[in-house]
Amino acid sequence: MSDNTDQIDFWNGPGGDRWVKHQEILDRTLEPFGRAALEAARPQPGEHVVDVGCGCGWTALALADAVGPRGSVLAVDVSAPMLGLARKRAQERSLSNATFALADASTHAFEAKHDLLLSRFGVMFFRDPTAAFTNLRRALKPGGRLALVCWGPVAENPWFRVPMAAAGTIVPLPEPTGPEEPGPFAFADRARVQRILEGAGFGQVAIERASPGFVLGPDVDTAATTAVETGPVSRLLAEVDDATRARVRSAIRGAITPFLGPGGVVLPTSTWIARAAVRQ
Repeated sequence: MSDNTDQIDFWNGPGGDRWVKHQEILDRTLEPFGRAALEAARPQPGEHVVDVGCGCGWTALALADAVGPRGSVLAVDVSAPMLGLARKRAQERSLSNATFALADASTHAFEAKHDLLLSRFGVMFFRDPTAAFTNLRRALKPGGRLALVCWGPVAENPWFRVPMAAAGTIVPLPEPTGPEEPGPFAFADRARVQRILEGAGFGQVAIERASPGFVLGPDVDTAATTAVETGPVSRLLAEVDDATRARVRSAIRGAITPFLGPGGVVLPTSTWIARAAVRQ
């Protein structure tokens, strides 16, 4: 059984179902982070790319457009519901250069033919990240490169802290996970990310901070609903009754109101953009 079984179970259950249901909202919210990863990766026409943790397909579709008909994108995810939607979206756009694999990227037997690995928030859940990146490195040709975006320190990410703290006034919060346990902030330590990549055989590691705004919604009511229905708060509320859910939504609404501006409800973020290449 895979060491990532708990994550696989979650993303094939309520986690994956929620992302499919709210794909359009999540695409809008996460688009700036995907664009930051693409800018760091600079995919070129004719290249062959692996998209690690492709989710509902936004990055895979963007990569397929970038590499064109002479290139290819292998989009990998452990979530059957999300992968099914990603595949449907590619078919609707007649993107024949994108293929989708239901697989654990940490153990999947990749062909060593790819120029680029890219991931938008898809690599922080590996139980053994050094082993996972060692396996991913094997997907790359000599000179192949990697680009990924991951969350920085939780203290620097109000998009996460503010709704969670508000929810915590109504429902119990879980115990914090350890700093190296799989989860959204497992790569928060820049030095750890560098150690993992170098330990997996990558060189030329460069890690830079990026801070796109996290747009929860165009107005406070929409943003509060988004916070309740997606992301970490939704996991807290999986088994609560409607009255409790309404109280949590009200608490979050009050907490995020100060972040309303001309561009909607926008909370600060801190991410790392990491680039590396196969060590020669």
